Amino acid sequence: MSPVSGDRVVVRHLLDTGAATDVIGRLVADGDPVVVERGGAEHVIARSAIVAMKAVPPRPVRASEIRSLDLARARGWLSLEHAWVDGWFCRAAPGVPGNRATCAAPLHPDASLDRLAGPRAWFAERGVPLRLTVSDRLIRGAPPLDQQTDVLTGPAAAGPADGVGLADGPDAGWLSLVGTPASLVTAVDGAVRFASIVDGGATVAAGRVAITADAAGNMWGGIGSVTVASAHRRQGLATRVMAALGAAAAEAGASRVYLEVVRDNDAAQALYRGLGFTVHHGYGYWTES
Repeated sequence: MSPVSGDRVVVRHLLDTGAATDVIGRLVADGDPVVVERGGAEHVIARSAIVAMKAVPPRPVRASEIRSLDLARARGWLSLEHAWVDGWFCRAAPGVPGNRATCAAPLHPDASLDRLAGPRAWFAERGVPLRLTVSDRLIRGAPPLDQQTDVLTGPAAAGPADGVGLADGPDAGWLSLVGTPASLVTAVDGAVRFASIVDGGATVAAGRVAITADAAGNMWGGIGSVTVASAHRRQGLATRVMAALGAAAAEAGASRVYLEVVRDNDAAQALYRGLGFTVHHGYGYWTES
């Protein structure tokens, strides 16, 4: 199968001297010229100079990189309460639906299944059961997980956001469309921006990006809460919102963005991969019964 935009590829091409060289990276554009992104830099290659191009397996992601990005993700969604307990980052929002608002993540290397007494007591004080969110390879002997979700990453590209409004806080139209409490979407250890498309006085598309640091201090933009009113779907509004949020992340100093999509949501997976996102790692949830 021929490579498509977003694939990791190796491109062998000729230099002006006639010598051949290889570049390995993410295929950004498969036209003339071909554009390959590697390490934040774009390599522009005339198609006439290409000897061969093929897809290659993604670079293995280290467990330390997963934990580092998970820290940025947690900082972008602090929930109503949060605390470090025995290596686990615990978050709680009793009464708010959704697993992410109330869960414990193993964000410190010392976190283990043998150190759950503290998190269990922390959640019990708030009247909710112990719920873990565990990413790939972070916990040895992790129990079976449900709601398997992929974390996808891509470059934060600055660009035009025609027709998309950006604000530091959510207005009534944004909150009504998305349906998430303001106290939850504004709880960030970093910066946050809210995007809206308004048509006829009504908010018809919305989204959010949280700009936070990972364990190494690298800035990430976490895109989420992308919602389109049912009567306005299939018009490219979600893509416009995501472009605006990516630009906002870049302007705030992030070089990469991430988003989360349920693994078996084929339509969303196809949309995001078509926009150049690739899988970084996956995670799931386990709730104690």
